[in-house]
Amino acid sequence: MQPKLEKIPSAYTSSITVKREITPYMDYPWHYHPEYEIIFVEKSYGIRFMGNHIGNFNDGDLMFISSNLPHVWKNDKDFYQGNKSLFVDVYVIHFLEGALKEGFFDLPELSLVKQLFARGRQGVLIRGKDHKRISTLVKEVVNAEGINRLVLFLKTLEAIAETEEYELLSGPGLANTFSSLDTERLNKVMNFITENYSNEIKIEEIAAFSNLSKSSFCRYFKARTHKTFSQFLNEVRISNACKLLVTSNKTISQIAYSTGYNNISHFNRQFRLITGLTAKAYQKKYLNLKDAF
Repeated sequence: MQPKLEKIPSAYTSSITVKREITPYMDYPWHYHPEYEIIFVEKSYGIRFMGNHIGNFNDGDLMFISSNLPHVWKNDKDFYQGNKSLFVDVYVIHFLEGALKEGFFDLPELSLVKQLFARGRQGVLIRGKDHKRISTLVKEVVNAEGINRLVLFLKTLEAIAETEEYELLSGPGLANTFSSLDTERLNKVMNFITENYSNEIKIEEIAAFSNLSKSSFCRYFKARTHKTFSQFLNEVRISNACKLLVTSNKTISQIAYSTGYNNISHFNRQFRLITGLTAKAYQKKYLNLKDAF
């Protein structure tokens, strides 16, 4: 999907830009920007899109993203229905590679950080034993000022660069490949899918919604997402099914129907194709992991 170029406001009193946002829900569009980004989701849940990655996020989502990799976090439908017990609390750090003067990150002491910048082109999801320490550092950076903020920022980068417990989310080569054309159309398509995945969606319907013929829409969508529309829709549906398998008391059949599948065999095939596991095996694996904590 063609993302929107986001312009991050310059910070005249700091080399980096920081913010903490507490809002009823996430309303960002699918976007990219030249700044590197560190984001810690203190509280929120929903679905995450990054490059060609689709997956769920929850409280504690912690990521490092290099420049120009398109991304967006979208909340579950519950957040848009006026439930005041649900809200978003997120900490964000933005910075340009040249913010600390050209060549600063080429210093030998920062070789691991330079390697992090390369990994960040796929989006780095931070997990494991270092997660708590790094997320605490992120919050300290946002709350600090002056030289103390800069020192904490460098410590945060070092901690992220040194951790060995991380996951790369997107396929390689998807950063720096987008322009700002067709932003409105593709954001409308993404919003339509996330709001209507539980219903039957025909390609003809989404093509008409996009003011394109069926064949033009299929070429257009594949060229920009590196997935067919059917692949993309199935990944959104299965991602939501994964969440329901570990957070609800619904049966597997009920979950299949509630995520847009009217044929349990088709659901089972898609689930195994996308996750590598059967729905029952996935549920058992992740419920056991939750119990372990």
